[in-house]
Amino acid sequence: MVPKSNRPHEFTRRQFLGGGSALMAFAAMGGLSALVAACGGGDPIDEGAEPGTDFTGSLGVLIGTHMDPVKALLEQHQASVGFAPTIEEVTTPDLRSKLTTSFLAQSSPWDAVFVTAELGAELGTRGWLTNASIFMDDNVRTESDLLTRGLGAVELGDNTLAAPWTMGSQLLHWNKQMMEQAGLDPDAPTNWHATPNSWDTFVEYAKAMTGERDGTQYYGYTDAWAGAHVLWTWGGMLNMHGGSFLDEEQQPNWNSEEGVEALQKLYDLLHTHQVVDPAVTTYTWVFDATPGFFEGTRGMFISWPFVAGVAAIPEASQIAGHSAFAPNPAVVTSGSVDGSEFFGVPVYAENKDEAWRLLEFITSREGQRVVAMGGWGSIYSGVLQEPDIVEAFPFYPALAKAYEYPVDGGWSEDRPRWTQMLADEIHEVLAGNKSPKQALDDAAAAANAARRQDEE
Repeated sequence: MVPKSNRPHEFTRRQFLGGGSALMAFAAMGGLSALVAACGGGDPIDEGAEPGTDFTGSLGVLIGTHMDPVKALLEQHQASVGFAPTIEEVTTPDLRSKLTTSFLAQSSPWDAVFVTAELGAELGTRGWLTNASIFMDDNVRTESDLLTRGLGAVELGDNTLAAPWTMGSQLLHWNKQMMEQAGLDPDAPTNWHATPNSWDTFVEYAKAMTGERDGTQYYGYTDAWAGAHVLWTWGGMLNMHGGSFLDEEQQPNWNSEEGVEALQKLYDLLHTHQVVDPAVTTYTWVFDATPGFFEGTRGMFISWPFVAGVAAIPEASQIAGHSAFAPNPAVVTSGSVDGSEFFGVPVYAENKDEAWRLLEFITSREGQRVVAMGGWGSIYSGVLQEPDIVEAFPFYPALAKAYEYPVDGGWSEDRPRWTQMLADEIHEVLAGNKSPKQALDDAAAAANAARRQDEE
């Protein structure tokens, strides 16, 4: 991989002001006067972009409540720098509101903040994150085994807006015992990711495992498709077909031929083949779908890597010793949707160099070993394949392999809005109310109309 250290960092004031929502946000802060004030002096997102040595001995960090490895790293960091950071925790659903409320007031009590893949483009386009390109070039992109596909959510042109602390995309999980009982080869899914059109075999396997036996209903596949959660699976299928959510101009592209075919396959699982648990459209997140998989009544499950770890625990799973995992099946290629997480440095942070020093530790190979041993995917392929780490977490090599295939999620400033529009239209198809083409066209039209309204 070619380091980006020589690339110009061109995140300009024009980009800072780009997008109607940014203008609306600044209007809410005080209209034109606030806008002019924000534009005064240097480009706000580049201030503090070059890590220095102004170590103030003070550091505020906003982390997710799920980030146990980061908590461990903060303890180690404290021992190294000699002072205790101020740590605040937030749930992922509350993150957007918390950051937006603070940044609209042009303030930040934190020097480093948790950023999800879904929020990266929005925060970056609004000019709320310090440009992390120099930090990334000097500390992260220098590593040849960086999983670069996991950076898409925080890349804007030649700039990178935040530093990753973990990477994760969905994998195919399966119950080997159910496959054996259905007369199937339980090891065959291991190589489906490298076999074009293996999706068809996936469907045949799901059919063979579906049926009622001894008064219990079994299904070949389960998932969580309620609300916008359906986009994880459909998005992965879109990537499998070689499609994309957005085109190079950030315009809706999901109503392409590839998108239509992906949606038809989703519909077929539920209605034509009837191989998926019909309750999937009511399952709002992964934990609604896991009970059936762990009880051994659902054969396959496309979901997050941690499912493999829980499935192997006898106290938590009835399929312990019978579960397996691999990158997703293929149509044109294998594919998934990235769910990486990041840390950004707010433009309003007062201790930026302390923040960069912390992020240097988190993204170091030493820090990434702590992340991996804490059950979260490292950002470096090599760490995911170190023998002692693989012994503890056997699914990590499959995760590294998954990043060799497309994981695009359609990252744009207005993603939170259009994902809901798109999900609503996909559910119209699953309910039998619209054709895939009509639904995807309607979602694209609604997204474009909302953008035009922003510009008025």
